[in-house]
Amino acid sequence: MPNAKTLVPIVPLLALAAPAQAADVTLRGSLISSCILTLSTEGRLAASSDPTIVGSEESGGNAALMAVVAIGATPTVTFSAPTVDAPSGAPSGAQAQIRYTSLGGSNQPYTSSSSSSSQVRLLDTFTINARVTSSNGFGAGDYVVHTTTTCSQ
Repeated sequence: MPNAKTLVPIVPLLALAAPAQAADVTLRGSLISSCILTLSTEGRLAASSDPTIVGSEESGGNAALMAVVAIGATPTVTFSAPTVDAPSGAPSGAQAQIRYTSLGGSNQPYTSSSSSSSQVRLLDTFTINARVTSSNGFGAGDYVVHTTTTCSQ
């Protein structure tokens, strides 16, 4: 057991101690607006029973899926006018079209023009369908629809 005489001098020192001083705590950060587009599923075109349509909504086709992740501000997602790559020797006059919907409420009917969607949230998923129409029908070979998607804030 400690000697009681050694405890006595400490007690007056505690009574004279100054109160703790306040300290400001500051947290800083910089936010850079950014937007990331990720294609999780590539779409697939399939022939229709109508000889003038090849599309992702036909039996055997599937839509493309794209995630949008934005930081800082809600983005605008823009799709360029779709184009089609057709095999050489294919009948002329093929026209590419896309349509898309998103979980956040975007709903673009089929179009051959560029289009944009102003988002209301920072995270979204788009389902993108494509089709090629040709009144002249289609020759054998691979058909590919392209659209370039950008994100701006």
